[in-house]
Amino acid sequence: MSIRLLSKNHSSFEDNIKNLITYGLEIIHEDSPKTSREEKAMLLEALLLRSCALWENFVEKEIVLAIKLNSAKFKHNLGLPANTKLTVKLIRAILYSDRYQDYHDIERSRGYLRKILSHEQNPFESVTKERRERISFTFKIRNYLSHYSDYSRKKLLEAYEKHHNLKRFTEPGVFLLKGKGAFFEKLIHNFILVSVSMKKMFRSN
Repeated sequence: MSIRLLSKNHSSFEDNIKNLITYGLEIIHEDSPKTSREEKAMLLEALLLRSCALWENFVEKEIVLAIKLNSAKFKHNLGLPANTKLTVKLIRAILYSDRYQDYHDIERSRGYLRKILSHEQNPFESVTKERRERISFTFKIRNYLSHYSDYSRKKLLEAYEKHHNLKRFTEPGVFLLKGKGAFFEKLIHNFILVSVSMKKMFRSN
């Protein structure tokens, strides 16, 4: 049951991301004078925000289902008796109900995930450092678009310089339009690449 639900989680997520990419590229390559460059930039920002929301939802489900496959480490970490019967609903309640938790930043969350997921059922271990860093970069854009704070702007500028050697701050929509949407497509498509690499772990077990 959990394997089937995991497969469904991946398929649904990947299909949604593919739709966002298709729509985004249509926006970028549209020649109609009705859509200005500024409007295209705003639409791409909205699509990036949506892709991040989809990723967070995907990760939340993935962790719950991976624990369901093998809950030994999860029970040990929480001090639960080994014979505790854990349903998907109960696991979700334990993980997320009492306080806000998010694990979208794999780089930051790896240590904790190793404590609650068995090595054989920890799909996040299959994600390369480059792809983890690309997710972190995408969420720096998301954080800026969500808050427009000086702090989030500073962090995004640092990320621009680190990953793209950009010394001056660029609004995310303008950045995503660069290279006829090459940056937009690469960042959003990275979510699919991560999902595919994660699936391989379950297929090999």
